[in-house]
Amino acid sequence: MPRRLAPYLRLIMLCLLLGLARGAWAQPLQVDALPAGHAGLLSQVLQEEDGPLTVEQAQTRFQQGQGQPGQSPILNFGIGSRPTWLRLQLLNASNAPVSVLVVTGTTWIDALQLSLLQDGQLLKQWQSGDTLAGAAELIPGIGYVVPLQIPSGSSELYLRAQSPDPLVLPIEVLSEQSFVARDREYKFVYGLIYGFLLSLIVYNSMLFIGLRDRSYLYYSIYLSLFALLNFAYSGHGFAWVWPNNPLLQNHIILICMVLFGCSGLAFASSFLDLAQNAPKALRLLKALAAIGISGLLISLLLGQQSIEALLAFGFSLVATVSMALLGVTPLRHRRVAGRYYQAATLCGMLGAVITTLTVWGALPFTGWNYGAVKIGIILQATLLALGLSLKVRQQQTEKLHAERLAEHDPLTGLLNRRGFNQQAATLWSTSLRNQRPLSLIMLDLDHFKRLNDQYGHDLGDQALEAVAKLLERSCRTGDLTTRWGGEEFLLLLPETDLAEALALAERLRLAIQAITLQTSDQQVCLSGSFGVAARTHQQQLEQLINEADRHLYVAKQGGRNRVCASTPLEAGAQ
Repeated sequence: MPRRLAPYLRLIMLCLLLGLARGAWAQPLQVDALPAGHAGLLSQVLQEEDGPLTVEQAQTRFQQGQGQPGQSPILNFGIGSRPTWLRLQLLNASNAPVSVLVVTGTTWIDALQLSLLQDGQLLKQWQSGDTLAGAAELIPGIGYVVPLQIPSGSSELYLRAQSPDPLVLPIEVLSEQSFVARDREYKFVYGLIYGFLLSLIVYNSMLFIGLRDRSYLYYSIYLSLFALLNFAYSGHGFAWVWPNNPLLQNHIILICMVLFGCSGLAFASSFLDLAQNAPKALRLLKALAAIGISGLLISLLLGQQSIEALLAFGFSLVATVSMALLGVTPLRHRRVAGRYYQAATLCGMLGAVITTLTVWGALPFTGWNYGAVKIGIILQATLLALGLSLKVRQQQTEKLHAERLAEHDPLTGLLNRRGFNQQAATLWSTSLRNQRPLSLIMLDLDHFKRLNDQYGHDLGDQALEAVAKLLERSCRTGDLTTRWGGEEFLLLLPETDLAEALALAERLRLAIQAITLQTSDQQVCLSGSFGVAARTHQQQLEQLINEADRHLYVAKQGGRNRVCASTPLEAGAQ
């Protein structure tokens, strides 16, 4: 049995020895034939434990085997990490120095020190970071870029980084041609992002000015804060706007993260109308925003940037998740715009979660993972813009529906008095100004009160609906058909003289007389009395209505079921 186990034991021992020796066997980076990608896997890592180290002390410790091999192409040590050293062995197999550009660090790192050594001699040392004014060698969107001349033979590159914020250490050695191509690509991408965000900000600001809907104001603020946040953490702000204000650079990213989360909660509460639909959820969001802002202020006063970073990342993540959770509640299922909100906030949440976990070190630091929040917010902004547009259409539809209800009789669907007065004014002024004929018919159903009392209001409603349908079928498009009140109806007929109006009234009288309503045991017949007037000397529409009303009174006094005008047209008796 022991003989059978011996080969396996030797294999295990060999693996252990390989693991222990891996740090010393780190493969050098050949600068005269540069490979593509980040060099984290080719580096060694050392974290300070007992105070700051000089580059010579760090070199000694690496040579003593205290360094650990890099575990990923882009190294990430999380929030509050100790100062960290990277060692990268370089090899120039040519006989002449090679010009390269070392791209390293993130824009929020407090201190960076890059040292180039050969045979123990310091050839060049460079320092930067957001605690130093001037933003030396910072290229927005890319990182800190240091030009170096790599001598022939073997040399070493040492990088020291320190930050209470997430300590992310990408390091890449590029040729000038590769760097120029990347710089051009990044400028194009960021130009698209900022242009897209700016257009949405202006568009929603104009909608707020025109419509006075706070959803558009909060959404504009939400997008503006994201643009400012992106402007800050991509390095554009520190490189272009506040290069001599490192204190602002140290805190603006974290402050923008908290304010961005608060503006998102404000937008969600306004868009979802939580004050009316979910007041408890609104109180929770207000409490969450208060906790985020107060925590930020306390950490700023105490000068605890690590706590500030943890709070900012945690709050922005919670705020984004809260926005998404509000979208999947039954609160918005009744509206199509709510579907856009749900999809938008889920995109934003997914992007924010991926980027946050990436910066924290829980996910591999890749370009896609790090940029997930940009992709998520752009998708979110697009979907929310569609949702807001749809919300405007819904509001306009609701407004038109409300106006229709205010101007139409709910039972018959005909105009009511308010609707008639609004639309009749134009017809009256046109007739008066151009001296065109205009007539008016007033109709009253005979014995309607007795019908209601004897057969019930349901049958009375059926009678009104039947007469209303008859009037709509019998009148032209430009005529105004109105339920004037109770069992009275009014027809305003442009381009119609008295004879034509009388003929129409007589046809309507006969048609109403032919209407029969069925009760449980018998049929009920209807009839109507008509008063007709034409515009002659009247200066006000009300005068024409009063004249038709007088003729209607004459028709009712004359026995009903008849048409009366200035010259009464007697109809068949009831």
